[in-house]
Amino acid sequence: MKKLLAVFAAGLILTLGFGCATKEFVDSRVATLEERIGKLEKAGAASHDADVKKAEEAAMRAETAAKKAEEAEAKAETAEKAAMASEKKSETAAEKAAKAFELTQKK
Repeated sequence: MKKLLAVFAAGLILTLGFGCATKEFVDSRVATLEERIGKLEKAGAASHDADVKKAEEAAMRAETAAKKAEEAEAKAETAEKAAMASEKKSETAAEKAAKAFELTQKK
């Protein structure tokens, strides 16, 4: 019985001495955690905002590149048409020159 009473007394002392936290201790720990969480949330939000800004800038660069590509394509088509017209003119000139040569050979 004495052993049981001694174990009970030791358990009671340990529980009262170490088992309970004061309200101030809990508040200080919670405040510290709230501060850390707040900093992490701000850092995460700033990082997210920076990522969004980078994505928007990349989209704008892509749009600009697409417009330049369209302009280059239009210029290439114009140059192709001009080359085809020049080819026709040179073929016509070659045919005329051939006819003129034939006429001079017949005389």
